[in-house]
Amino acid sequence: MGFFSWRCAKSDRPVMAEVAVKNSPWEFASRAVVLHRNGQVIRGVYDGYGRVLHQGQELELTDMAEENWRLVIEQYYQDERFEDFPTKNKWDRGQGFFYDDEDLEREFGVK
Repeated sequence: MGFFSWRCAKSDRPVMAEVAVKNSPWEFASRAVVLHRNGQVIRGVYDGYGRVLHQGQELELTDMAEENWRLVIEQYYQDERFEDFPTKNKWDRGQGFFYDDEDLEREFGVK
């Protein structure tokens, strides 16, 4: 399976695969927070293949119904709860990977 990703539930910006933005001004966009319907909050790094890596574990988002979680870029997270984001995350056209610097500048406003 190739890369895929979602848009941040709060900012509507792409959640980026770590490998795509490592050591760049956009590295922050791979650090994510997963909010579960049951109130659980998990922070980690998005790997580009549907997994958030946290504390040496892989959280497989694709193994869970999208109705039960929301994905937020950590930089934009301000202690919201699952209920604060009533709609599912949108799919990302660039798959969290296929962006050049110009695209990322346009998405995030960072150089």
